[in-house]
Amino acid sequence: MPTGFLGKTLAAAGTAAALVLATAVPAAAAEPSAVEQDVAQLYQYVVDLYDGLPADALRHVDRLIESPIPRIGPQTQADDGPIPGCTEGSLLTYANKLAAQLSPLENKALDALSGLSQLYVQGVASDKTPQVFGTDGQYTARATTTIDKLRGFWDIESWNIQLVAWKGTDLGSQAKMAQTFSLGLAPAKVKAAAALATKVLYEIPALQGGRNPLITLNAFAAPAGSLGGKRVALGDGLLDTVDVLGFDDVSVESVLGHEYGHQVDFAHENHPRNESSEMGPDAYGGYFVAHAKGFAWNARTQQEVTYLDASIGDCYHSHGTPDQRKAAGAWGEKQATSQANPNRIVPSATMIEKFQKEYPKLMPPVAAARG
Repeated sequence: MPTGFLGKTLAAAGTAAALVLATAVPAAAAEPSAVEQDVAQLYQYVVDLYDGLPADALRHVDRLIESPIPRIGPQTQADDGPIPGCTEGSLLTYANKLAAQLSPLENKALDALSGLSQLYVQGVASDKTPQVFGTDGQYTARATTTIDKLRGFWDIESWNIQLVAWKGTDLGSQAKMAQTFSLGLAPAKVKAAAALATKVLYEIPALQGGRNPLITLNAFAAPAGSLGGKRVALGDGLLDTVDVLGFDDVSVESVLGHEYGHQVDFAHENHPRNESSEMGPDAYGGYFVAHAKGFAWNARTQQEVTYLDASIGDCYHSHGTPDQRKAAGAWGEKQATSQANPNRIVPSATMIEKFQKEYPKLMPPVAAARG
């Protein structure tokens, strides 16, 4: 039975594969096919690539949902077990259903290529070249408008926060993959690894030439000290999935508002090691979309944003439950709509302080469950 997509890691999957091989009966074991050999070799190249990165390359990189690659994003507390009575958000549920349709070989190839594409968009891609958002470019205008508004809205250094498109089809470029492998793989292996990445992409039909949404079903924010510097990345697969779930009207603006919220935290060295690391950006994003100088969205659209926040909630004391994510976004929206002066923008440091005071009120159900 396939492991849930969002909970996997390369390290864990590699261990599982090793255990299968160790317990198989040698006489009955079939010789791996050429495709299986290709996937196994690519997987090892990607593991070696990540192992070869500088120690701080991925530090404080915050992703919208769990990554299948180790060393990325905040440390979770999943080992505590699921929260009783909690149902994960609709986006996570949908993603896991998509992953369950893949064979173990397809899952392994997807893990390797997703990790590779994550590293490309973080460490190599640049907004100095035109960025195209959405599988067919359909979100480019909205993304550009939103990042421009965010840069003018929050009182943090913004000129050097790049907005880059995370596209699975970039995996089809051997030149881009060679640049990516060069970040941490032994130079003698780079050319072969880049060629193999493109080969695997096209020899497994389920990957859809990079258009399988699972490859780029995420978004993230990276701080100045990480590989590639300050940036926000927006995945095509995430936008496609949010559209399927019915949130297309608010997808780009809500997700970018959240990810830019991480930049607000980065600017003030606010790196909480609890659920507020994700719920805070939900609140800042809610404040932005509801504010008169943000998008000034009405009550119905604000509610849609909170349901999108909830769709990304989990049940493992990690990013906040659906109810907690929804509540954080709604709190942020209320800060905007209840201001005496609707045009005043609360300073970002003050917004962080206000949310940190509110945060404990959102947590009692989880605290009780953890007992």
